[in-house]
Amino acid sequence: MKKLLVLLFCFATTIFAQAVYESNETNSNTIGQAKAQSIFLSYEETPSKIYVGELFAIKVKAIIANDDFEEITNTFQDSQNIEIINPDAKWQWFSDNIFYNTFYMKANDINSKLPTLNLNIYKDSYKIDSGKLKGPTPNIIKLNETKYFSGVIAKSLKIKKNKTTHFDDKNFIVVLEIEAQQANLKDFSLKWVTRDGIDSSSSNLPYFKIFYYAIVPNYTKNFIFTYFNSVNNKFEKFSIPIVVTDDKISTQIDLNPAQSSLRIYKDGAYGFIGLILILLFIRRKKKAYIIFLIVLIGLFIYDKNPLNSVKIDKGSNIKILPTKKSTIFYTTQRTLYAQKLNERDNYIKILLPNGKIGWINDSKD
Repeated sequence: MKKLLVLLFCFATTIFAQAVYESNETNSNTIGQAKAQSIFLSYEETPSKIYVGELFAIKVKAIIANDDFEEITNTFQDSQNIEIINPDAKWQWFSDNIFYNTFYMKANDINSKLPTLNLNIYKDSYKIDSGKLKGPTPNIIKLNETKYFSGVIAKSLKIKKNKTTHFDDKNFIVVLEIEAQQANLKDFSLKWVTRDGIDSSSSNLPYFKIFYYAIVPNYTKNFIFTYFNSVNNKFEKFSIPIVVTDDKISTQIDLNPAQSSLRIYKDGAYGFIGLILILLFIRRKKKAYIIFLIVLIGLFIYDKNPLNSVKIDKGSNIKILPTKKSTIFYTTQRTLYAQKLNERDNYIKILLPNGKIGWINDSKD
């Protein structure tokens, strides 16, 4: 009988311990589930299709059922060939426990995979909760490129300013100030031009602005390019007439004044008058002819304008435009002298001995 009581006691103790364990496990799971569900993430806006190279927007909604946090951060993972333009965009409070954020992304390949979003909340620098939202899977399409396609996909695009000047004796340089909405403007490039690039860029999402330059043959009549309008789903074309507006160089004569026919005639006139004065002095022996000859030589030197000459040190960078971030198109290999054409702020516009025109920083910064 005593043994039976001991066995019953052990059995009852075991059953009780198991019940307590299961109760604790259930409570633990319940607490874990409640914690995991304190952050609810969902997509408010996602594109059903995107084009390779297109800048698209994804709007995310976060419901955070926790008032006891100080900071929201997010990270991205598991992306493939995706460029996130504003990964550190701040979450905006909407109402109660609802927050929104808009992320701009660009797919660089037809097989791109959109990332998973990880959202974290912190208090006193400690992470107290987190949530995940798997990336959507839109249809990704690659556009067929044409001769004049700039590679830009945008909701809208406009040319704010344009200017064409001589680059050298065979080429013009075209500069465009371009503004666009939700566009991959930094990809702007044309195959048909001799050379091109982005001189500078700025953005205030979803708006972008660039200064684009292109070097084209001097027989070009119109500067042509297209972009793809993502609202209308069609290519739109720009054709800008080439109108040369050089600052100091007449478009009616050759680019380099030293090579123009007008310069040849002027130099010939100086030589002819000088020869006449020398012959008159030899024949009549009057000092007045020598004085006139000296004055003529002075005028010739002044006309050549050595005071307007600029010394360019070896290793100096010649820029396309008079801006700090402008593209460098030439670096001097030796010390040389160039003709000064114009000035703007700390920059001097120069004509190099090889006929190219550019800007050099006078402040040496």
